[in-house]
Amino acid sequence: MRKLAKLCAICIVFSIGMPFYAKDSEFEDLLNKAATEVTADIENSVTSIAILDVQTEYWAVSDYIVDELAHYFTRRFGVGNVIAHDEFTRSLIEKELDYQQSGSVSDETIQEIGRELGVDCVIIGEFTEISSGYQLFVKANHVETKKILCSWKAKIKKTDKEVKFQIEKSKKGSRPVAQVSSKQKNQSQKSTTGLMASMINENGDDVSVLYPADIIRFRVSSEKNAYLAILCIDAKGDEEWLPIQNNYIRAGESRIFPDIPGAVLRVDEGMFGDEQVVVYAANTEEELPNRKSIMAINGSRGLSLVSGSTSAVKETINYTIKRR
Repeated sequence: MRKLAKLCAICIVFSIGMPFYAKDSEFEDLLNKAATEVTADIENSVTSIAILDVQTEYWAVSDYIVDELAHYFTRRFGVGNVIAHDEFTRSLIEKELDYQQSGSVSDETIQEIGRELGVDCVIIGEFTEISSGYQLFVKANHVETKKILCSWKAKIKKTDKEVKFQIEKSKKGSRPVAQVSSKQKNQSQKSTTGLMASMINENGDDVSVLYPADIIRFRVSSEKNAYLAILCIDAKGDEEWLPIQNNYIRAGESRIFPDIPGAVLRVDEGMFGDEQVVVYAANTEEELPNRKSIMAINGSRGLSLVSGSTSAVKETINYTIKRR
């Protein structure tokens, strides 16, 4: 998501009878009004939103509108709870509906994209030319219920300087495609799962080596709302599910596990070698693997695992138990 940085200089002239001059563009104020009114209608119903491309023949106008809306929504809903257009969201649109040819996005497609992104609400827009200028239409759809939470419409003058600038920018060339390194591509592919996990010590630092009697803790964060399940695999290959008090994590949230009050897991004496923790995340609890063997609160080992099929994404923590 791109963040739009602006530097505004305000000059006040103290002169009797001097009129206040109108801004070069009212488009930014219009978008701020749209975001304000939409927020008032949805903020009690949702906690996370995704803003898709605004349908228009002018790509720069779409980018400008989405960036302005995202800037405002992020201030209201918080960093990590707002997803704006990027290569991933555009690929989802193309995958689900061949967006450019259809000319519209169905409610079913909105729901599918929203679920894929792990948000409560999807916002779409349309920027079209009319006889008196242009018209902007914005609609907010609830992902689970498919209901339209609100809609907003306004007219923009053809003479608006910002609109003219963005239209000319669109006509001069196609939307730039960011060039990324192979490392960045791998990180991007990883982030689309919305899941990150690491082993941490008592100070909260990431670690990959533990010793007997060390406390075992995992930090898990998600870019999407998700339900979690955590599988522990010891050096002998025995598998057990970690008991979790609250397995729902919100977009942008970072959690520490085990999360049961008073629960402490420590490395067993006499067991050395490579171990794993596999964190699963899914849109619903039904999509998580079947968890047949739950680890006892004291961390006892030896139970067998019977796991069902799953469509959940997963992140694996690899670490080693060594002798001191």
